[in-house]
Amino acid sequence: MGDTVGATMPTVGRVLLAGVTTVAVAFGTAGAAGAAGAVDQQDRQDRQGVQVLPPPDDWPEGGTFTVFLCRDDDVWENCRGRATTAEQERVLETRLRAMPKVTEVEFESREEAWANFRKQNAGNKTLLSALQVEDMPESFRGRLRHWDDIVPFRSELGKAAGVSTVFSFGDFFWEDKADVTVTLCGHKKTVYACKGRGSATLEEKKAIEARLGTLEESQNLYFENRAHARRVFGHVWAVKSLGSGVPESRFPESYHAKLVDPGRAKTVIDAVKGMAGVYEAAMVGDGRSAPVTVGTR
Repeated sequence: MGDTVGATMPTVGRVLLAGVTTVAVAFGTAGAAGAAGAVDQQDRQDRQGVQVLPPPDDWPEGGTFTVFLCRDDDVWENCRGRATTAEQERVLETRLRAMPKVTEVEFESREEAWANFRKQNAGNKTLLSALQVEDMPESFRGRLRHWDDIVPFRSELGKAAGVSTVFSFGDFFWEDKADVTVTLCGHKKTVYACKGRGSATLEEKKAIEARLGTLEESQNLYFENRAHARRVFGHVWAVKSLGSGVPESRFPESYHAKLVDPGRAKTVIDAVKGMAGVYEAAMVGDGRSAPVTVGTR
């Protein structure tokens, strides 16, 4: 999984700052691959409305990055207990803007980081009460031109003066293809297991499809199997081969709905909330941070 996924994050207070928006990816929020989603499609029908389709074939080509700057109390080895100087910050920005693989760069202040953090974790009152604006790191954020640039970028910038740590990711497959994700109950003893039962049954899937497919808000509806979810996860983390350590069984099956009006997402979520076989309904996120969810189990 590479040095980013497998890294052990030191103290909650400071390292949480550098990686908290990414560690929630664990298993399955970033679910990726054309034909794989076609499995079981023969069991799906056009239900008076939107036809259930396999995932599209087009994959996102680029990626995003965040280069966190050092604090004077930073625990990351590259910082050596010293905050990034103004000169180091200037040199780093110049370097980023000159890199052919980088297409966009912007600086995020501590105040901007705090505002974004609060928005992304609005439902986690315990976490928000433990942190404040002074705990947020400053950073450079931006976009990478190609998926193959993601891992090399981490290596190139990871040891640069004034850099505490670097995170870079592939674009999430579903980010521009769907607005709502309905995750189904997974296998027992996995993250997506529903209490007291096993995976969603075929009859439960048909009922969920019927509900989603006939909603006036639905424009396109896709079914994603575990193989596709696993590939999406690998794409986000820029891992070409996940290996046997990340088995397909850990990932859930899901429906992804593209809406006529994304502003109606809550209506769609409420329509499937509590249905048998549904683990959770959520607005589509970025595949690596916790999505905005409406609990269903």
